[in-house]
Amino acid sequence: MIRRAFLSLSMVIPAGAAFAQASSSDLLGQKQIVRAVIEGDEEKVRQALLKQESPNQTANNGQPLLIVAVRAGHIPVVETLLKGGAVPDATDREGYTALMRAAEKGDVEIADILLRRNASTRGQNRQGQTALMIASGRGYAEIVRLLLEKKAEPNSRDFTGRSALGYAKQNNRGSIEAMLRKAGGKE
Repeated sequence: MIRRAFLSLSMVIPAGAAFAQASSSDLLGQKQIVRAVIEGDEEKVRQALLKQESPNQTANNGQPLLIVAVRAGHIPVVETLLKGGAVPDATDREGYTALMRAAEKGDVEIADILLRRNASTRGQNRQGQTALMIASGRGYAEIVRLLLEKKAEPNSRDFTGRSALGYAKQNNRGSIEAMLRKAGGKE
């Protein structure tokens, strides 16, 4: 069955056309920059950017390449995409920014990189959550500290009316509650 599918595909695509198409994308239609981001190959990402590939493309699943790199924890790729002009506040289908995804993972280094590149702390996903709410609820104190240093609003509310302090309290995150209260956070 697989061989039959391959043979029918080879009959449809002339031999030279397959190689010409492979220069910018593989046989599955995935662009080389997308594959390089997924694989964490910073050098191939840089080469694609030098060939005028956009750092603001989306992968086949609709996620911006920056978010793909953040979720995979590919720090050099994140830095290269940002240097190449990736928009730090682009959102995925769930409304998450790269900073929110870093907060969700507890990835302090990537959160710091994004914040140094002026990622907004005010973005909200489809549920109205901010990166500060996500980090507070998950107990990632270092990310909460970074976000508060960058003037994240501790009193923003999600669509249920909860603030970052509410998330911390709900999840028994005492040290984070204290940080948020010190920053002016209210329930």
